[in-house]
Amino acid sequence: MITSERSGPRGVVPPAGLPELARGRHRRPEDGSCLMEYVSVLAGCAFSDRPRCTHPGLAWLARRVNDTVGDAARPRLGLLAPELIGTRVRRRGVRAIVDAELAWVGTRAAPHDRWLRAFRDIAEYRREAATWPGPPGGTRWQQPLWTVDRNHAFAVVVGALDRLGAAERDAALIAVLGVSVHRVRRHLRLDAKPVGPGRRRAC
Repeated sequence: MITSERSGPRGVVPPAGLPELARGRHRRPEDGSCLMEYVSVLAGCAFSDRPRCTHPGLAWLARRVNDTVGDAARPRLGLLAPELIGTRVRRRGVRAIVDAELAWVGTRAAPHDRWLRAFRDIAEYRREAATWPGPPGGTRWQQPLWTVDRNHAFAVVVGALDRLGAAERDAALIAVLGVSVHRVRRHLRLDAKPVGPGRRRAC
């Protein structure tokens, strides 16, 4: 569904001519869009939930948050769409930033959960390690072979947030996406110029 100019939940006004945010993937804008499909339209890219203008780490979190929050909260995600554009920059550390922010919101909701605390410690180590200069000769510093299934981690965090109630869960998920976008853009040294309909970026 393509929106007209009208007021949405909590004062959010969907821009005229842009798709209405909805859960899941869609074949065309007229059927609605997830947040990343919305980003693709805003950026002038081909309609897709994986537009080339957004870093895959941020796009992953955006899709998960979009599909988890309730219908009343989802329109607020549209306010983050312009800042997701132009973040596909080759620089290590983006996924580590996203994981660390997700881990922190989980441990705040469930501070005694041992799995979440371990996930937070791993994510923080990786975020810090991404800032270390590389060793001489172009090789890489040795790092622990710890692996975390990110989809499982997201599910565990959502489970912890569910205890707070749907409204607080949705607010926390939208906030963690917003903080992640802000910190990634700062990490990538990107400007904060807004992107509106018709202003095309490389896709």
